[in-house]
Amino acid sequence: MLLGKYYKLPLKIKIILPLLSVLIIIWALATITFGYFFSYNLENKLRSETEEVSSTVLESFERRKQLLFLKARWIAESKEVSLLVNNSKKSALSRYLLPLKESLELDLIKVIDKKGVTLADVRQGEIEQTKLNHKFLHEAASIGIDIFDVVTVDKKQFSVLVALTSVKSRKEILGGVIIGKTINDETLAEIRAQTQPHLVIFHDKKVTASTLEIAKKNNWQPPPIKSQPVLVNIGDEEFIAKSINMMGLNGNQVKIVLLNSVTPLRENQQHLWIYIIIFSVVGTTIFSITVTKLTNLVTRRIIYLTNATQKLASGDFSARIKITDNDEISSLAKSFNYMVEQVSLLLEKQKEANKKLEEYNQNLENIVQNRTYELKQKNSELKNLLQELQCTQAQMIQGEKMSSLGQMIVGIAHEINNPVSFVYGNIVPAIDYAKDLLHLIELYQKHYPEPDKEIQDEIQAIELDYVRNDFTKLLNSMAIGSERIRKIVLSLRNFSRLDEDEFKRVDIHEGIDNTLMILQNRLKVQSNRPEIKIVKEYSSLPLVDCYPGQLNQVFMNLFVNAIDALDEYNLHRTPEEIKANSSYIKISTEVNNDEWIMIRIYDNGPGISDRIKPRLFDPFFTTKEVGKGTGLGLSISYQIIVDKHSGKLNFSSKEGKGTEFVVEIPVKQLS
Repeated sequence: MLLGKYYKLPLKIKIILPLLSVLIIIWALATITFGYFFSYNLENKLRSETEEVSSTVLESFERRKQLLFLKARWIAESKEVSLLVNNSKKSALSRYLLPLKESLELDLIKVIDKKGVTLADVRQGEIEQTKLNHKFLHEAASIGIDIFDVVTVDKKQFSVLVALTSVKSRKEILGGVIIGKTINDETLAEIRAQTQPHLVIFHDKKVTASTLEIAKKNNWQPPPIKSQPVLVNIGDEEFIAKSINMMGLNGNQVKIVLLNSVTPLRENQQHLWIYIIIFSVVGTTIFSITVTKLTNLVTRRIIYLTNATQKLASGDFSARIKITDNDEISSLAKSFNYMVEQVSLLLEKQKEANKKLEEYNQNLENIVQNRTYELKQKNSELKNLLQELQCTQAQMIQGEKMSSLGQMIVGIAHEINNPVSFVYGNIVPAIDYAKDLLHLIELYQKHYPEPDKEIQDEIQAIELDYVRNDFTKLLNSMAIGSERIRKIVLSLRNFSRLDEDEFKRVDIHEGIDNTLMILQNRLKVQSNRPEIKIVKEYSSLPLVDCYPGQLNQVFMNLFVNAIDALDEYNLHRTPEEIKANSSYIKISTEVNNDEWIMIRIYDNGPGISDRIKPRLFDPFFTTKEVGKGTGLGLSISYQIIVDKHSGKLNFSSKEGKGTEFVVEIPVKQLS
């Protein structure tokens, strides 16, 4: 019905309507694609910045550990400490260390002898009433090694950076000095002063220190240590999170999480979308005006030529077409002017002949009767000449009309061919883009099932479900119209071309579903045959390197053979038998060893006879009636799978038990 109304439209509208519709859709899709591309790049940039800052944070912690070690070395090398440790004077040692703890800004100073006995233990802050795990530190002090480590406090409530060095005399190791600094909010704030992201310390899946208050009040899961920066939600805010690990020598470790706020990024993305939409609207407007002007230029000249032809048909031979260009329509106009001139010349000759005939008739009245016969003869000759002249005139007019019509068709076909080919060539990508965008919308709805009220109102306002179902139908109807115009132009000019497949990575399920959609008319129930059901048992498949056009041709051949077999089988079954065992085609997919995929296509038809199984893949071998099959479908399919894709094509069948074809192709093709 829509096609019928479309064919009745003027030529100008026929050209502008599909062209502008398709190109505006493509422009809109390109705008959305670019918008998401740049938005994605902005988010990736923030992830990269977070990744780069992580190394700076680790370096800052390393510097603090080294500074702590220098302080421990300074205390251990003090003569007073060596003397007090050697004499085991605990009280004096504690009095000496107490002011050092304050001046060196330490939370812990502990001195032990070489047997591990504590001589002095000066603490403050969070670790004052807690017990540190000193077993490894005491063992290290007894053998006189220098280390710095990360020690967890009892109950794993927080961590302490610890430095250990030995107290020596000239002859032997007297003991060891252990100093420590608590990792708390103030420590993280000092480190964050050099970096932009917030810092959070995790112990046993619990936040123990943080520069971000909401990170303590909300339950959230940090990303794994070696993973790339990811997006996390904390409260009502989004952050790019990166986890790094600070290891100690005894297996102790602290997870440090960097949190980079996404709020400025979202604002930049919103501004970017505004600029892109403005650019898209301006570009679409300019392009629409340009297309309309060009279409008016072409159709106006065709209408002008049509009006001149109508004047000629009504007898006005003064009609001429002004020639200003040197294109095909101008050539057609030249032919038209030449035809009019020739017809005018013939009419002038006819008028002169008629004038002479009148003169002869006037003279005949003055001639005697003895010349009456001669005059009659001449009159008869003139009548014959006039008849021949009129016949010749009619033939020339008809010939010039046909010649002009042919040139006009060639010119119009040439003018229409370019925009139609452009529309036809882009309608399929437009359909693919539409499917991708609809799929993207489905993913958003899946992962964000509770959108904002503004988005919900907009979904109801635009009737998203209807648009989703009707959008692809609209593009398909446009594709049908473009295909119809293309066939007309190609038939006028006897034009053909050979498409070339492109080797690329695709979704196999999508190719199967597209093929089934083409065959939908043969699967649904009809008056003369029952429905053929499709049973899908898809597993998760990776993207596969293949020639998608050729692979779809294989699916088409296998499905058509299965449908033909089921239709033939149902002709010999009663309605009760068909109802008890309805026809179906089962499609299952699976991954084999992570390197191959397997597609099984099974039909519960009559099966294949053992007699014809050895010849099933032979060229030109077919069991179908003459005119229904060429015998090349399975042969070509075998060549596509085995030769083009380095795969396997096998089948198994038993008479009365159905047939199953198995397609195996590698996930990645070798160059």
